[in-house]
Amino acid sequence: MLNFRLCVSAILAGKKPAPLPSNAAMSVVASAALPPRKKEAIPSPREGVIWSPGYWKLNDKWFSWCGGHWELSRPNQLYVAPHWKHHADGWHFAAAAWLPDPAAGKTSPHRDETPAYDMLGAFR
Repeated sequence: MLNFRLCVSAILAGKKPAPLPSNAAMSVVASAALPPRKKEAIPSPREGVIWSPGYWKLNDKWFSWCGGHWELSRPNQLYVAPHWKHHADGWHFAAAAWLPDPAAGKTSPHRDETPAYDMLGAFR
């Protein structure tokens, strides 16, 4: 409520309010070592979805486990699962992201579009 009042006051005063920081811009740093990764069953690959493995999430001073889940695949994009990176000042959390696929739209010049052997031909 206070943020709303400050924004209204700033608008009435003719000033543009500063944007609020988003969660993606905020950096989470853990000084303590991460707990060991939990073992979870990795499901078999499925069409149209990507498995995102589980990870440890830092809540105040405690780590809580976020189990793996399915993400809908996106054309011409690569999924980067959430993970932790070790730096000199501690462990930095990198949230999940979709990045442009550098191989999107590129085809191999030696690739033949027709298969050399029709594995299902005997059943047709």
